[in-house]
Amino acid sequence: MQLSVYLFISLISLFSTGVLHPVHLAVTQVDYNSNTNSLEVTHKIFIDDFESAMELTNVNDLKLGTDGEIENADEYIQKYIDEHFKITVNGKATQPVYIGRENDLVAIWVYQEIKNVTDLKDIELHNEILLDLYDDQKNILHVKYGDVKRSFLFRKDQTDESMTL
Repeated sequence: MQLSVYLFISLISLFSTGVLHPVHLAVTQVDYNSNTNSLEVTHKIFIDDFESAMELTNVNDLKLGTDGEIENADEYIQKYIDEHFKITVNGKATQPVYIGRENDLVAIWVYQEIKNVTDLKDIELHNEILLDLYDDQKNILHVKYGDVKRSFLFRKDQTDESMTL
């Protein structure tokens, strides 16, 4: 599975400079910050795919990253991520706090944080980002805790993963 994860990362790098992309992929990074005892979560999602997913929820014309972006775009982004991405830490369901987001030419970068994480033993991950949009959608998720690194691949038939440290 590691090989397929790296293959997807390579493919996304090849197509990340164009507006249209033949690969339906989102990437999430979960890093443990020992200085703040928090999990820092970053999602990279193609803007066109995200806006299409929002249209499925009757939110139209977000126009992310443009002068015409709707005023409350962050509220819609936060709600979508909260509904489609979940983390359970040490058997306890958590709600990552929305920190904000940035845009580049083709993607939004969404930042979240889970505070007060100490003595991390296990993580359960649920990732359905864009899975309701494309049958071939894949979501790669990387977890880094100290020297431990793991990667997971999520798809329509595989939305849950877990990791014991």
